[in-house]
Amino acid sequence: MHDVILNSCDVSVTLLTLNAGPLLRRLLRAVRDQETGRAVELVAVDSGSTDGTMDTLREFGVQVAPLSSTPFNFGRARDQVFEMSRGPLVVCLSQDAIPAHSRWLEHLLAPLDDPGVAASCGRSIPDSERTVPQFSWERNGWFYFTAEMRRFRLRYGHGLSNSNSAIRRSVWESLRFGDQSIGEDFRFQTKLHAEGLQIAFPDDAPVLHHHAYTLRSLWKRCRNEGLGLRELGCAYSEIDLAGDLLSPGKYRAWLRELARGGLDSAASLLFPVARPLAVYAGSRYGKVFRP
Repeated sequence: MHDVILNSCDVSVTLLTLNAGPLLRRLLRAVRDQETGRAVELVAVDSGSTDGTMDTLREFGVQVAPLSSTPFNFGRARDQVFEMSRGPLVVCLSQDAIPAHSRWLEHLLAPLDDPGVAASCGRSIPDSERTVPQFSWERNGWFYFTAEMRRFRLRYGHGLSNSNSAIRRSVWESLRFGDQSIGEDFRFQTKLHAEGLQIAFPDDAPVLHHHAYTLRSLWKRCRNEGLGLRELGCAYSEIDLAGDLLSPGKYRAWLRELARGGLDSAASLLFPVARPLAVYAGSRYGKVFRP
């Protein structure tokens, strides 16, 4: 078992929190129990939690501060938590992304032994202990079928995700996340790409992390993503909307999910239409991130 060390620091594990609920305790225990000889600090920026999140953070010795700017902006919040941290290597975790095993941290950091690698990003796998099943369109790989995401992948490759990433502090100090409503990890990836810096994607550093959606929460997420990708130069046009609504692939996936009983909610049933419409609404009309 590894105890978090506060008076010296090799790596900072950082969180952005808002009413994180009971999953936060599992996450902090999993970080605390990592098999590592590194000195680890835990740092969080909280956006006004009212559910006991702050008490849980303090119980585990997390250095925590309130969000310093409003409205919420992922880029500015991420820069704030990096400014608070001290480690030469900085790990980003979503508040509901739980390290899957006790060697997660070492496996996530291992690619950074190569000086040409600026960031490392682990994958997310379903969490068998979660009370809600994984959204069927995440499980089948069709969640990001829309044109703005295809354009991003063509330009920059597989997307960096700060739900489970590690970044060299020296690189962040040079580039920073900057003002980005949502998708600060994608913006950072574009900066790394411009500098010719690499991102590693180790397969052996997963977190337990999956979602379930109501129609409202699905719409909000996809709308926010449309806003974020527009800010990165991957706007979503009326032509994109029409093409994505008419493309047949996702409807074949829809029929397969229907046959296996996977379309068990309004969000999953309407997803092939709801995502393009929500992304268009965010890209065309979005002004600020909606939490």
